[in-house]
Amino acid sequence: MERYTLLILLFFCFLQGFTEFLPISSQGHLMVFNNYYRLDVATGISALESTIIAHFGSLFAVTIYYNKTLKDFLTSLKLLDRPDIDKSSFLLVNIIISSLPLILIGYIFAKIFNHDNENIFLIIGITSIVFGILLFVIDSFCLRIKNLNSLNYFTSFMIGLSQCMALVPGVSRSGSVLTAMRFLGFQRKFSVFYSNLLSLPAVSAATGYLLLSNIDKLSTSTIFSFYGIMIFLISLLFSLLFIFLFIAWIKKFSFFIFCLYRLVFGVFLIYYFT
Repeated sequence: MERYTLLILLFFCFLQGFTEFLPISSQGHLMVFNNYYRLDVATGISALESTIIAHFGSLFAVTIYYNKTLKDFLTSLKLLDRPDIDKSSFLLVNIIISSLPLILIGYIFAKIFNHDNENIFLIIGITSIVFGILLFVIDSFCLRIKNLNSLNYFTSFMIGLSQCMALVPGVSRSGSVLTAMRFLGFQRKFSVFYSNLLSLPAVSAATGYLLLSNIDKLSTSTIFSFYGIMIFLISLLFSLLFIFLFIAWIKKFSFFIFCLYRLVFGVFLIYYFT
C-alpha cells in the first residue's frame, strides 16, 4: 500500500513539475489527476494542501534556477526609479507591470468562476486545443527578433493582460504569455525567460490566495508530515528538471511538440468526458 501511495505521489509531483513551466496547463492536468486519484485518502493530505505544497516546490525551483537574476533584482532596487540606466531595474519594473493585471483580475475571477462546473473537462479540452493551435500558428509565422531592449511599459501591460487568459482552466499561464510574446515579435528564448520570471509573482499570488482563503481548512501537522515534505521536495526537483529541459529544448527547436501534445490531451478529454 505504501509503495502504491509513493507512486501516486511521485506521479502527482511529476505532473506539477512537468506542466508548471511548459505551455500545456498545470491547472488542467492537476484537475484531471484529482478526478482519477485520491491522494488525500492515501496520504492524509487534502487536494488543496498537496496543491499548495507542490506549488511552493515549483516556486523554490524557479528561484534556484534564476538566483543570479533575482540577486540582480535586489541590487537594482536602489535604481528602481531609474530603469533607464540599469537593465535589471528595467526588467524588474516590466515584470511588476506585467504581473498587475493577473493579480487584480485573478482575485475577481476566483470569486465568480465555479471550478466544480460539470463541464469543466470539456472546457479544458477545448481551450487546450484552441490555444495549442494558436501557439503553433503564431510561433511558426510571426517575427522573432525582439528582446529585452524592445520591451516597454505598454507592451509589458499587454503581456500581463494575456496572462489573465490562463485563469480559464486549460489555457496555460506559460502558453498564453509565450503566445502573446511571439505575436509581438519577441525571440523564443527571451519569451521563455520572461514567462518563467512572471511565474514567481503569479504562482506566489495564487498560492497566497489559496492559503489565506482556506486557512481554516489547512493543517500544519499534515503539511509538515512525511508526505508533505516529500511532495515539496519531489515537486521542486521535477520543476527544476523541466525548467532545464525546456530551456535547452527551445534553444534548438520550436514549440511544435507542446502544441501537438495539447491537441492530443484536448481530444482525449473531449472524447472521454463527453
